[in-house]
Amino acid sequence: MKTKAPTGRGRRVAVQEREEVPPPGAEALWPIAMLRIAMELKRPGSPGLEQIIEGVAQRMGIDKAAFEKFLSENLGVLEQQARDKGYLR
Repeated sequence: MKTKAPTGRGRRVAVQEREEVPPPGAEALWPIAMLRIAMELKRPGSPGLEQIIEGVAQRMGIDKAAFEKFLSENLGVLEQQARDKGYLR
């Protein structure tokens, strides 16, 4: 926390710097993105999973790195199901 010089009445003002935080609600888009990925995987002739994730993240304005981290930590099931169904290329 930084402190500024006294104001006109002899008070000091504390200034707190903000750290980079994703906008509120960014994580709320992840389930929607997962649904879009699943729908895209079902299309005949769809690209591979990596290309689909990249395209969905770009179109939705999602931070791809954070979304991929979420997927890798919580949703390995998505990739396994896609592999089992033969959707991965």
